[in-house]
Amino acid sequence: MSEQTRKLYHSSLLLLSLVLLLGLGLYIQKNSSVFVYLKSLRPDYILLLLAMHALDFYLVGIIQKLPLSKHNITLKFKEWYGLCVTAELFNMLLPAKGGTGIRMLYLKDNKGLAIREFLSMSFAVVMIGFTFLGSVGLLYCHFFLKKNQAMSVLLESVFLALAVSGVALLFFTETVGKIFKFKRRYSPKLYLKDYKLTALTTLAWIGVFLLYPIKVYLAFTAIGIEINFIDSFEISMILLIISLFQVLPGNMGVKEIVTAYIGKQYGIEFEAALLASLIDRVIMLLFLFPMGFYFYWQLFLEASLPKAFRVIKLKQSAQTSP
Repeated sequence: MSEQTRKLYHSSLLLLSLVLLLGLGLYIQKNSSVFVYLKSLRPDYILLLLAMHALDFYLVGIIQKLPLSKHNITLKFKEWYGLCVTAELFNMLLPAKGGTGIRMLYLKDNKGLAIREFLSMSFAVVMIGFTFLGSVGLLYCHFFLKKNQAMSVLLESVFLALAVSGVALLFFTETVGKIFKFKRRYSPKLYLKDYKLTALTTLAWIGVFLLYPIKVYLAFTAIGIEINFIDSFEISMILLIISLFQVLPGNMGVKEIVTAYIGKQYGIEFEAALLASLIDRVIMLLFLFPMGFYFYWQLFLEASLPKAFRVIKLKQSAQTSP
């Protein structure tokens, strides 16, 4: 893809995001009566939802940190958690998981991790998540969802594709390495054959996947909408699939519309489900923007300040310390 084509592609995605957000705004304006749900807003549930987002970033940060042990790279909490939050911030601002490039550049410039190694590492942990999500989703759809619904058939097909592709890539990494021209020492097999690393990564992924239905449940109940945990679990499975295939920055607008549509299938008013999804988005952004910019300053901008400014800052810190 040429530079001009890439710029056009990214500009189109950003424009589409803005159009979707504008459409959501106009829809909400025409259906302003839905805001009556805000009278039932539960502050305690909002705080719990905020904590769930913070915990979600914590678990994702662990998933991203674990494989670095294979290269004897140790990160402080500020680094691995900060990189996770900063990357997600840039995923909200840039298309096609642009935040991944932020992590890659930091690890390359500050820890000496080669780009091929970063890509192999990321490929391995993503495949573990793909395989686990596909397997669990497939089993749930096969045994618990109604078979006469088109949505159930579609979900089962998607999870089957995830499970099969995940297993194929996990057990045929050498073939994948040849296709993508990975050198042997950069193969994802380096990480996948480490059973302790694979087990810990799987446990962290389980935590991430379990948080999704909890967040869905809290978002709906925070505005007084009754929803049982099983329904929130099924809605979250669909949202998980969408999150894996992010194209628009942060899936802005897409996640909200899908949540509203799926919520309607469970007997929830379309506008109410849309409002619950928007509240979840706002709560996440209330955490993500201040923390993301803080860690971006700490990890990227502060180190690039001119030496004179850093000396002044050190002197100021020495004067304020007891």
